[in-house]
Amino acid sequence: MRKSVVVYTLDSCVKCLKCIRACPVSALTMNSQNRIEIDGDKCLNCARCITTCHNKGLLGQGSTLEDIKNYDYTVCMVPPALINVCSTKQEADEMMYAIKKLGFDEVVDISPVYGQIMNEYFNLADHYVEATMITSFCPVVNRYIQTKYPMLLDNLAPINYPSEIAAKMLRKKYQEKGNVGIFHCCECEALLELSKYPYGNMQYETDHALAIVDIFPEIRKLLGKDKCECVYNLQGLQSVNPSMILQKDNYLIADGFEKITNILDLAEFNMLDDFKLVYLFACINGCVGGHLLFGNSYLYRNNVYPLTKNESSAITDLSFDDIYSDFISLNPDDKRSFKEKMAFFAKVNEQLEHLPGYDCSACGLQTCRIMAEEIAKGNKQLSDCHILSSVKEKQNETK
Repeated sequence: MRKSVVVYTLDSCVKCLKCIRACPVSALTMNSQNRIEIDGDKCLNCARCITTCHNKGLLGQGSTLEDIKNYDYTVCMVPPALINVCSTKQEADEMMYAIKKLGFDEVVDISPVYGQIMNEYFNLADHYVEATMITSFCPVVNRYIQTKYPMLLDNLAPINYPSEIAAKMLRKKYQEKGNVGIFHCCECEALLELSKYPYGNMQYETDHALAIVDIFPEIRKLLGKDKCECVYNLQGLQSVNPSMILQKDNYLIADGFEKITNILDLAEFNMLDDFKLVYLFACINGCVGGHLLFGNSYLYRNNVYPLTKNESSAITDLSFDDIYSDFISLNPDDKRSFKEKMAFFAKVNEQLEHLPGYDCSACGLQTCRIMAEEIAKGNKQLSDCHILSSVKEKQNETK
């Protein structure tokens, strides 16, 4: 069972149900104790519930700097989205030094890996793939396709996440250092999941995910003390900002959840076949607009060239086996036969006929259809619908 990185923390929840309505996959429900429950198997970790909660009752939690003590040697991966925040190379070098001084033995810019992956996407689309290829660094997009658009799974590029590719490369590089801990600074809640801890996802190479907003106060204290001389990769820095990615007539590059939903709706019905490459970001302005970053993401495009104007590092030269994986495109759908699915579908529709269809969420579920599904599964009853119950009470009063 997957765990969501979203945590419900607020005892004084006002029960406005905005978080339930905001969830694109109906992963949130309100239980009989009037507390929000999050289904980890459904949750995309898109943070839409977090941003819609006015009372800050939901948040995403990563590992802490205390976890550094558990390893003989520690390496911190710094993503291109965080480097893009810096307006000059000196500022970026000072930030790299500040991160290292948090207690890490090594701090590594992984933008060259992002650069290779982006070039690999372009190469696949231009030379090898006949159908429309959907690509994304974003776990939210890939999970969304797995959950809501399984017909598009074959269109997903079979390339692993850059952070995972980089972590595997670094673990091999430092294997003689003893017990090596790989940490990743994350710009959004979705990336927090791509680690072993604290969520127990042992299939990943990354050991710990750190929320950038959590560690930034400590980074700020160390800025200006010294710097790590680094050379950053131009393609890697561009790859996380949709406004900086190479545009072609047969490329479709889009950001923002509403927009990608519309695009996937069209793609499912083969209405985007004119495009060879569909490159998607769940966050507005791409990874540089991640919820765990800081500052004005609209300005970050102006930082890319100052960061690399004197010199750009080369992209990595990782092998086919290092970067390709079918992990992202695996279909997590259940093992029911078509006949069983149709029987369940009919049962749901039968229950739906008895429900009011208002989608009011008063029952703690997002829609009447989800309520019908829960009744069909045996988890709920028609009497759990508040509207039906109130109507029945009034009828009893008039008798």
